[in-house]
Parts: sequence; C-alpha cells; structure tokens
Amino acid sequence: MPKQHLLVNNIADAGLNSDLIAYDLPPEFLTNLKNIRISEKKLSPFGGYADIISFAVGFDPGYILYIRGDSGGDGFWIIAGNTAVFAFDGATLFNISSAAGYAPIANEDLWNGCKLADIPILNHVDNIPEYWPDPQSGATALIPLPWKVGQDWATAGESCRIMRSHKQYLFAMDLTGAFGAAPDGVRWSSPADIGGVPETWDHLDDTNVAGLTSLSGNGGKIIDGLSLRDAFVIYQELGITIFDFVPNSPYVWRIREQSTTFGLASINSVVEVKGNHYFISDGDIFYNNGTTIQSIMHNQIRTMFISDINIDAYKTSFAIKNSIYTEIWFCIPGQGSTHPNLAYIYNWRDSSWAIRDIPQTPSGDYGSKGDLLLTGSTWGDIVGTWDEQSRIWNASNISIYDNTILCAVKPNSADNDSTTGKLRILDLSIVESIVPYNVIVERIGFALGGLKRVTTITRLYPHMTGSGKVFIQIGSMEYQNGPVSWKPGVTFDPKIDRKVDIRSTGALHAYRFSNVDVDAPWSLSGFDIDFVDAGER
Repeated sequence: MPKQHLLVNNIADAGLNSDLIAYDLPPEFLTNLKNIRISEKKLSPFGGYADIISFAVGFDPGYILYIRGDSGGDGFWIIAGNTAVFAFDGATLFNISSAAGYAPIANEDLWNGCKLADIPILNHVDNIPEYWPDPQSGATALIPLPWKVGQDWATAGESCRIMRSHKQYLFAMDLTGAFGAAPDGVRWSSPADIGGVPETWDHLDDTNVAGLTSLSGNGGKIIDGLSLRDAFVIYQELGITIFDFVPNSPYVWRIREQSTTFGLASINSVVEVKGNHYFISDGDIFYNNGTTIQSIMHNQIRTMFISDINIDAYKTSFAIKNSIYTEIWFCIPGQGSTHPNLAYIYNWRDSSWAIRDIPQTPSGDYGSKGDLLLTGSTWGDIVGTWDEQSRIWNASNISIYDNTILCAVKPNSADNDSTTGKLRILDLSIVESIVPYNVIVERIGFALGGLKRVTTITRLYPHMTGSGKVFIQIGSMEYQNGPVSWKPGVTFDPKIDRKVDIRSTGALHAYRFSNVDVDAPWSLSGFDIDFVDAGER
C-alpha cells in the first residue's frame, strides 16, 4: 500500500475539547490536556510551584491581594488570615495588623479587599473595613475605614460581607447594621479625594451622595461586584444588576437589572478583561459585556468542568487574570478537595483552554515577581540552555513581563504537610518548579480514512524544540467510545531525534505525549503522521 502523510500543525490553536464527539473533531483537537501552557502556537510544560515563605505556626492564610509600588516599582503582597494581616515585599514579611487586632477570625477565607486608586482596602464580615494609609511602608499598620467624620464602622454598628471600589467610590454589599441583615443590601460611599478614602457612608446626610438600596427581587444574596467600564456590576446568586455612573447628576447611579437567570458562583470569581467580565456560574463560565451574556465553555470543555468540580465546595472557587499570557485562571475545587486545586485556564486571545494542577489554596493573585526569592534555587538547579530560561536576568521592577501568580496554602492541608502555612509561586517554568508534575497531551478517537477504513500508523515526526525528553504513545480503537489499545511507548529527545517508528492499526486512532524529564523544557507545535491503508471492516 502506498504511504500516506498527514500534517497536524495547529494543535495549539485547536486546543482542548471534551464536549463534542471525538470522531467529529479533526486530529489537531485534544481530548485531554493537563499541566500544559498554550502560548505562541506551542504547548509547553506548565505546573508545579516553589515555596516563597513559611508563616508562623498558628497563622492560617485566607486571602491575598497584590498592591503595586510607586512608579512601577515592586509592590506588596498582602496576606490576610485568622490572626493577622501581613505585607510581603519579596524579602521581608511585615505585620500590618490594625491596633485592635483580630480575635482570632473564625473563617479567614472570608477576607476580601480592593484598591481605591493605590490605597488597599481590606474587609471581613466579622471585623470592620480597614485601609492601609501608606502602602509604600511596611512599618505602617492598617487603620479603621471611616463611617463618617469622627466615627468608624464599629461605633456605627455597621458591617458588610463584601467591599469593592469603583472610580473614586467604595461599594459595600451584603450588609448588617441597625436594621438587621440585608444580604441584598448595597451601600455606596461619598467620592474620595485623590490619595484619600471616602469621608462618609451616611445616606441620611443630604450634603453628600452616599446612598443605600436593596436589590430586592428573587436574586438572592449578593455574591460580589466589579467595575465594567463606567458601570459597577453586582452579581447575586441568581441575578445581575448594573449601576451606571451618571456624571453631574445628584443621583450618581442609574440602577438597571441585566439578568434574573445568571448568577455568580463565589466571591472573587469574576474578572475584567478589556472592558468585559468573565465569571464562574452554575456549571459553566460566562462572558458578560454589559448587554450580552454567553458561555465560553459550551461545545468545548463544559462537560469536563462539570465532572471535575466538587459541588460541595464550589463556593471556594476564584479567578485570576494573568495579563502577560492573556490568560484567566478559573481555580476550582476538584472532587474530594475542600479548596481549589485545579485551574481551568482560558486564553482570551486564542479562545483556547488548558487545565493544570495547583496546590490546594483559598486565594491567589497576580503581581510583580520582582525580587521574590525561590526557596532552594541556585545556579546548580538550573536545567537547559540560557535561551531556554523564562526568567529575566536581574529583573526586578522592569515591566509587567516580570509578573507572576502567588497563592496561599494552609498548614496541614492536602498539599502541605507542614504545621506552617506557605506562600507559593505558581507561574513558573519547568526548571523553576521544586516539585515534579505529570504532563499529558492526548487525543483519542480520530480517523485517518473514515470509519469504514482501517489504517496503520507507521511513524510520527514531532515538531518539537527544547532539551526535555517526552514519551510518545500511539493507540487504536475499534469503535467510538471504545477502550484505547495503547502500543508500547517510545522516548523522543528533540535534541537528537527526528522521528519515532511506532505502529498501530485501527479504524480510530489515539496519541499521547507525556514528560520524561521533569525539570527540562520543551515545546510542541504539531507533528507529521505517516500511515498506510489497511483495508475495510
């Protein structure tokens, strides 16, 4: 039989798809993809972590917020927990807890915060809102946010579950006060002066525009809120309400209902990208431009997402925007996990999906890598050539290209058997990670001659660069949704190999790439397949 040839060169563009029948997908689509980054039309190993610091025994971290420094300089990572609030500048851990302290806080995961210009605001429903008046000095402590002149939230008898910023205003949501609990209640402050915080929240003071309202309806309690261009969008359990900013008006906001059928899964699970929102909802992830709401998972990986998420712990989910790689990390708890341990990573430029393991964590954020010191990293630990390294020599505060993602890990948790909590860096190259991880690039159920024809794959020509070896397997299937009969795999070294001779016969085929070297980089953009016709069945 004459040899035939198939070029598969756009697997990065096609990406992962678990929703459609595998047979209906061209060979470049992947049906399983784990611990891989899709970037620049290539697939590269992406997983693991490195420890940055260990906290003192007794401190359980629950929330991370990054604050940038002046003039683009290195900023602070704020870590709030059960007994204290710390600020970390990459070298020193400062205790910035308020003078009143924390008693301790029963559920450290309920901390939340925002940035009003460059002023950090921190809030916990069992505490009072606080702010950091000098975020350039680790020696300055948090102080209570004013309720009005001469009074803070504690003396006013007020609290809220969520606090967010929009323009020069602050929004407090899910309220508790003299009137009792109002889970759909919303307050907004008077506008803050430049470099300051709002003067008052008193809606009865007619000399300012502070206000109070209830969203009412059947939307349930408020979950979170976030700016969307000039508007502020509030997400409930089953409803979305938009506060449109109306300049030069005594009412400031025009309130309109956007949806009564979509809701938000959890606090911190909505992010803004280029004037649009992306958010986790009930069994799906959606895009919202203020008018249209649509799934970004439908007909791609929604089936896998529903199967993976632990519905008993979904309220711990959160999302992080990774600007430099045009990614959104939707971090969810997998089956059996109490906190997120999987990141569904969406590339908004390519509309592609990837999935990676993360250490079980309650919170993470994106900010400057700066002078973060990787525990145990020395020149002797580096694998590969100079050109293969992803970090920038002597990079500290040069640009967003030095940014990364950090997460907090609780003590005595699934991925941390230590009695101390950890701060870990996640956005690493394979040579920087201190832990090995498994990589899978897999496709099952594709035909080379239609379901009527049986074909034999004879060899593969991977399109690969790098110094890391991979293990390549080819398999066959007799029918759709049937088991894969995997043939013995072959190790491929992109430094010296051009092809792998490997044979498999069937009506449907499968391929799998996995890592051999756990500390050496490689990239895969596609491959060529040689095959021959083996008749009909």
